[in-house]
Amino acid sequence: MTITGKTQLTERISKKTKLPQNQVSRIIEEFLEETKKSLLKGEEVRLQGYFTLKTAITKPRMAMNLQTKKKMKVPSKRVPKCKFSTSLKEEIARKK
Repeated sequence: MTITGKTQLTERISKKTKLPQNQVSRIIEEFLEETKKSLLKGEEVRLQGYFTLKTAITKPRMAMNLQTKKKMKVPSKRVPKCKFSTSLKEEIARKK
């Protein structure tokens, strides 16, 4: 089964915890909002044993338009990065 949105995630958590869906939804919403705020500030969000979210700044580089063969400068920019914990990677690898 795939979780395709906050609604499905809310329903699953609500069933397991016996908490009302609106309460679970508010918690998820607040978690996502705080995560977003932290990343926009350039802070790292670390959930021990699961993953680390952070941003990195790419270097400016030269690229080529493959249709026109013209070279162009690509400026530096901030990009999101996600690194999964070793234990989670190992657990996923064991599941086949």
